[in-house]
This record gives sequence, C-alpha cells and structure tokens, in this order.
Amino acid sequence: MNALNHSFNRLIFGAILVLFTSSQAMAEEFVCTETLGRVIVDNLRVPDNETCDLNGTRVEGTIKVETNAKLNAWRISVIGNIQAENAGQINILDRSRIGGSVQLKQGGGATISDSVIDSDLQFDSNSGHFQALRNDIGGNLQIFQNTDDIEIVKNVIDGNLQCKGNMQPLFGGGNVVKGNEEDQCEQLSVRVSSVDNCDKSNPTFDDVQLRIPRVSVAGQADIVDYWATLRYVPELSHDGRLVFELTNVSENLGRCN
Repeated sequence: MNALNHSFNRLIFGAILVLFTSSQAMAEEFVCTETLGRVIVDNLRVPDNETCDLNGTRVEGTIKVETNAKLNAWRISVIGNIQAENAGQINILDRSRIGGSVQLKQGGGATISDSVIDSDLQFDSNSGHFQALRNDIGGNLQIFQNTDDIEIVKNVIDGNLQCKGNMQPLFGGGNVVKGNEEDQCEQLSVRVSSVDNCDKSNPTFDDVQLRIPRVSVAGQADIVDYWATLRYVPELSHDGRLVFELTNVSENLGRCN
C-alpha cells in the first residue's frame, strides 16, 4: 500500500511539475497586439494581421513579427534579434538598440533610423519601400532582391554594404563603410579621409570651388568631422550671397579620422 501511495504521489508531483513548467514557458513569450511602454518582457511576438507599438520597451530575448503584422518601435532595447517574415511594415526608430541582428524577409516595407544594431541588418525579398537612415551597424547591411525603392543615408557600417538583385535604383549617400561596398551599393558611401585632407584650418576658394578641410557636424550621439569640396553655383547666388552645392558625394565628401 505504501508503495502504491508513493507511486501515486510521484505521479501527482510530476503532473504539477509539467503544468508549472508549461505555464513558465508560456509566460516567456509576450503576445503584443497593443501599445507597450517602459516595461520588460522576455520574448515578444506580433501575431498575424496585428499591430504592436513599443515605446521604451526592453525585450530580454527576441522579437518575432508574423504575416501581415506591423511593428512600430521607438527607443526600444532588444537583447536578441528582430525577425520578420511576410510582415506588413517594420519601423525601428529614435535611438533604439538591438543586440543581435534585424532580419526582414518576404514582407512589405521598413524604416530603420537613428538606431544601433550590433550585428547585421538584412532586408531580403520584400515588396515595400525601405529606408536605412543614420544608423550605427556593427555587422553587415545586406539588401537583396527587393522590388520597391531603397534609401540608404548616413549609416556607419562596421562590416560590408551589400546590395544585389534589387528591382529599383538605390538612392542615398554619406554612408561610412569600414568593409566593402558591393554591386548596387558601390556609390553610396563616403571615403574616410587621410590626415592630409583634414589638417588645414581654413577653407579655400578658387577655380569656382570651395574646399572645406574640416567641418564638425553634431549628431544625437557624437560630433563627426568631415571634409568637403563644393561647386560654386552662380545662377543661385545673388544679393551678396554665395551658393555652393555638393555635386558628387563619393568624390567630394569624406569623413575625417
């Protein structure tokens, strides 16, 4: 009888343990169909056809965005990755920080701006407009086989800038790429200048060009020095004002070390 009771107690304990473990596993994934503020969640999922707005939210794991779903995120912190497949729209904005990669595949459009991504940013086989603006990317920026407009402006990319098989022309410039610029992305970066281009203290004006050896641009995170060569535009200069324009970013603008 004691053996029977012992076996029964073990069975009951095992059932309770399974229920407890299952409830724990369910609690680890937060299903977002609303607006979240400054809270902490483990993994987060945006289900089919829903919209999730995050403002200052911290995600300890990964964000997954499912079919036709939308994610709008401001100032979020994610320890892992953001993964979206067949999603509707992804917007990651305003000093967000992603500890892993951002992988957006076979969906609609996306805007990634003024944020830090520690690993790769991938935009692959999507049908909507894509913007990557003023981000700090620790890995590669990869843009493959998309059908709508692509805009890549003023990103700092520690790895490679790779663009291949996109249906529309790519727009942008002012990107600082520490690796290689490949295929369709070859004209979208500025050169990191040698010391000689940045060591003078005064701009010079001759041959209808203005050469600026060092100009400091204050951003949200830091101050960056650039050199530039501008062309004088007489048709726009009047009433004592001189107007200049930057004609070719890849040749006439560089970032100082």
